[in-house]
Amino acid sequence: MEPTLRAALVVTLAATGVALTTTPATAAPTRYEAETAPASCNGTIDTNHAGFSGSGFCNAGNAVGAAAQFTVSAPTAGTARLGVRFANGTTTARPTDILVNGARVAGTTFEGTGAWTTWVTKTLTVAVTAGSTTIAFSPTTADGLANIDYLDFEVVAGGTGGNGQPNDANIQYYGRWDRSNASYYAMGWAGGYLDAQFTGSSIGVRQRNAIDLYYSVDRGPLQWRRNVSGNVTLATGLSGTTHTVRIGYRERAGSYTGDPVFGGLILAGGGQTARITRPQNFVEFIGDSITVGQPNADRPFTAYAWLTGEALGAGHTQVAQGGACLVSQDCYGMMDWFRRSSGYATTDDWNFATYQATAVVINLGTNDVGHNVSTTQFQQNYVVMLQRVRQAYPNAHIFAMATFRGRYAPETRNAVTAVGDSRVHFVDTTGWIGTADLVDSVHPNDAGHAKIAQRLTPVIDQYI
Repeated sequence: MEPTLRAALVVTLAATGVALTTTPATAAPTRYEAETAPASCNGTIDTNHAGFSGSGFCNAGNAVGAAAQFTVSAPTAGTARLGVRFANGTTTARPTDILVNGARVAGTTFEGTGAWTTWVTKTLTVAVTAGSTTIAFSPTTADGLANIDYLDFEVVAGGTGGNGQPNDANIQYYGRWDRSNASYYAMGWAGGYLDAQFTGSSIGVRQRNAIDLYYSVDRGPLQWRRNVSGNVTLATGLSGTTHTVRIGYRERAGSYTGDPVFGGLILAGGGQTARITRPQNFVEFIGDSITVGQPNADRPFTAYAWLTGEALGAGHTQVAQGGACLVSQDCYGMMDWFRRSSGYATTDDWNFATYQATAVVINLGTNDVGHNVSTTQFQQNYVVMLQRVRQAYPNAHIFAMATFRGRYAPETRNAVTAVGDSRVHFVDTTGWIGTADLVDSVHPNDAGHAKIAQRLTPVIDQYI
């Protein structure tokens, strides 16, 4: 950082509830060295630039997403002050996303410091929940990250109550949400949902046009409210002080044109939202109608993807579409479409810095046969798919599932071998389900999805 930039610079981001401050760190927090676990560095631990603390510093790779990550422990929920000591020997500022438990909460920049041996501290504040939290600094350009020496961490204030509006920082979103309309956040793809904690004796949700929504209050069984719009009451007469709610929507697909948007929570008089714990892991499932859970009535929460994510205690979403293929050959090719915010986006518009998956599960190939995709084409394009997913999620474990009918299974395995990535795994699904587990000749019934989840969960669990 240049000396003239060391004066305080405060930027308040109302949409995220995150304040960024560039000032000298003055507190006496817990220090986490970048070269020592529980920190991790997507690059090398170096010692060639003097002035660092401890036994080295993180020199992350010069690539988008080449992050330095710290696993910290917060005694209580609230606002945490972060003191990030860094050096940037170039004259170009390096923009960086701040990820808390894998979700982007804000952006910052690591300015030039004049020399790689000139170390300065940038002070930031983020909201955290009690317990273990991961905080990562993930660059957004090919210039990469500044060299990171350590992170000083301290919770300095309690959490702030929220009003339940879509931009309430206490609401946790899972999946791909279009936030361009401040009044109604739109769920992209299938299996997106939100979690919130709130006070008060009742809870409701604002909807725009008619939609089938599902919800759970205080972690009870998920229930449906079909074809509702406007102000929708979910629960009244709640006793006690603090409650939780989960809300999700039926995906817009085929002839179903419901309006899967979230217009905010309706809180009781005097009620407010509070911080809610976000799981450390997030699993993204990429696939076709099987991954969506079609045609079963209670999808997504009876589909194998949802069941697996829940069994892992992870956040999760389904980037999936009925009829989708791997290859874009007269078909909805997910090798291209997974880069979009929804199945209706017209460009590759998704910002992968919004959240970082710790695991990605791919289940594609069932439909490619019907579009005359050769085995050679399939294998070649699967390699491209794996490379694109790796670019999007630099640190994720990627699981390439053989289709349940065995279509292109050898080519899927060969593609995994070809990429030569130790974090990419082939999943052999032979014998996982039988004819009694199917609705038709292709789609699993609810029992079939449960069997798949029972087999898939331990496969993923050993890696994340």
